[in-house]
Amino acid sequence: MLLTMIALAFAVVVHIANYALLLYNRSTLLNPIVAGLATWAGVAASVLVFFALIATTVVLANWLIARRAVAYARHEMLDPRPAWQLWLGCLLPLVNLFWAPVFVIELARAEARLTWLRTPIVVWWCAWCASFLVSTFAFATSFTRDAQGIANNTVAISIAYLTALAALLLTMKMYRGFEHQAVDRPVKRWVMVGAEVAEGTGRDEMPQSNAEEQDSEPKDAETESAPRVESDREEPAA
Repeated sequence: MLLTMIALAFAVVVHIANYALLLYNRSTLLNPIVAGLATWAGVAASVLVFFALIATTVVLANWLIARRAVAYARHEMLDPRPAWQLWLGCLLPLVNLFWAPVFVIELARAEARLTWLRTPIVVWWCAWCASFLVSTFAFATSFTRDAQGIANNTVAISIAYLTALAALLLTMKMYRGFEHQAVDRPVKRWVMVGAEVAEGTGRDEMPQSNAEEQDSEPKDAETESAPRVESDREEPAA
């Protein structure tokens, strides 16, 4: 995800630079070498982002399937959804827009953390939908040939990359929300006990133990040992 975010940031910078060159080219001709470098830099950035997003999607889908298996195994049951359904729901375009968030919500419910993770999941889902819509618009307007249309499409592509970067940041936030605690360690609630309660319990037990010691010890003053502080049933460190 970090490498993909770097690729997205690089693509944004390249397309903003291309837009600046388009504005400069309105009054002054560009050097052919500069124009060629700008064009191929934009192509290289787009290809890099394309493959980086595919790799990130595959890795996250693999993580989701593995974590779901462990989460349901904790409840001594199998994942109700087969692996092929999870893979298709996470990798197929447009299908994953609806099914992948459902799989994530099911995972949060299986780990009993849906209350805490509901907001990050919903925000991530909305950002993903917005990124998909902006990217679709940028792709649909990329077939124009006039100068103004190309400039407008360059702006649309830059916004699409920025939206994708924001969606990926929210994806990482949601991912860390799950990884903040290991799936094989259930959530525990610790209850604090006041010191007075613990001391009161100790006082209630001490007289009985001291009485038993006094009854078991000889009455002879010469052989009587010093009184013990700790009970036989307690460690000195306690």
